[in-house]
Amino acid sequence: MVVAITGASAGIGRALAVELSKRGARLALAARRTDKLNELNHELGGRHLVVPCDVADADACAAFVTQTYNYFGVLDTLVCNAGYGLLRTVVETTPAEWQAIIATNVYGTTNCIRAAVPLMLKQELRDRWRGQIMIVSSCLARRSGPDAGAYSATKAAQLSIAEALRLELDEQQIAVTSVHPIGTLSDFFDQAEARSGRKARRSVGEPTQTPEQVSIRMVRGIEQPCVEVWPYAMSRWVFGAATLFPKLTDGMVKRRWQRGVL
Repeated sequence: MVVAITGASAGIGRALAVELSKRGARLALAARRTDKLNELNHELGGRHLVVPCDVADADACAAFVTQTYNYFGVLDTLVCNAGYGLLRTVVETTPAEWQAIIATNVYGTTNCIRAAVPLMLKQELRDRWRGQIMIVSSCLARRSGPDAGAYSATKAAQLSIAEALRLELDEQQIAVTSVHPIGTLSDFFDQAEARSGRKARRSVGEPTQTPEQVSIRMVRGIEQPCVEVWPYAMSRWVFGAATLFPKLTDGMVKRRWQRGVL
């Protein structure tokens, strides 16, 4: 298979590239940090395509997808993974910060998809699919929390995009999968803290996962396309229940957040 991954230089994207390469996939790796991509490609045997790409740039997104298709002659799965976090209350988040995080997390997703779908529609069916769009959202797409309003809004937007796109592309036999990790042990929080100038407030005993654990579940969702991937199974039910009992959830989240360690 040919899999194109944005945000492949670190975290979940990097772990996914390693796992897919082990299984023989041919990869197109995109990120802003070209040095990290080249290091990864060297580690994986140097047989993959490296494309410097800032997904906040619509032209760069289109170029990445087109270059992948032209290089390999096919694009089986596009993984829209690039994104970042911001630790701000809704009121504190400036217009510039809103615009920047939406440009990367949301437009970076839709711009890649817009370029990929017409190419996938040209492809022959394989195991009943012409291609697959995989969007790395978050558990916070279902329920946000303090200091995460802007980030969660972008993740909720990605989920809405996936839900609409899944129905729009069903007859064309292009699969659409959203991924909903919990807190992942990568440099994500370090980057968010550096960007925000504050420490993340984490609940005591809050469960986490490694990028490798998330990537293994994502690979299963690529091998057998599904609607949603929840790498931490219990979170699917917890966040589902939160939508049914919002007032109760408010109280629980507030109490846990207040006990969080700064």
